[in-house]
Amino acid sequence: MIIDTLSNHPEQLEVVSTMIHTEFVQKKKGTAPYEKVKAFLDKKPSEPYPVTFVALDDVTCIGTVSLFENDLNERPAYTPWLASLFVEKVYRNQGIAQQLINQLIVYAKSRQITTIYLKTENASAYYKKLGWTLVETIETTELPIHIFSYTIDEG
Repeated sequence: MIIDTLSNHPEQLEVVSTMIHTEFVQKKKGTAPYEKVKAFLDKKPSEPYPVTFVALDDVTCIGTVSLFENDLNERPAYTPWLASLFVEKVYRNQGIAQQLINQLIVYAKSRQITTIYLKTENASAYYKKLGWTLVETIETTELPIHIFSYTIDEG
């Protein structure tokens, strides 16, 4: 398995766009059309965000994670965000998500980013285990949204 940027594997754009649209738009009853998700992920080299990483098992994309400038409009001060972490069900519990996160952190560090944020409704224990710190919880009519931060070591 290798982890690399989506921009180095443009043939995976549709697969990743479908993963993200299904998991983070449709399942959360969002309204963003697939084409908007695809266009957002199709980053131009001159744009700093988003940066998307893919986990490839040979030529099959089995997971993804992105670094977004903002993933919660109500919290513009928090930036950037780990977003859209997803691993195909049959590949879960093999450390792939953690490898994707680690690669994103390496990238962020290379860009002198010192803090990354994320939001989750259902994976708080996982992120705490990885060393993320709960910043705040936003109560909603659905599940509460937990916002975490991760401080990147300078060493």
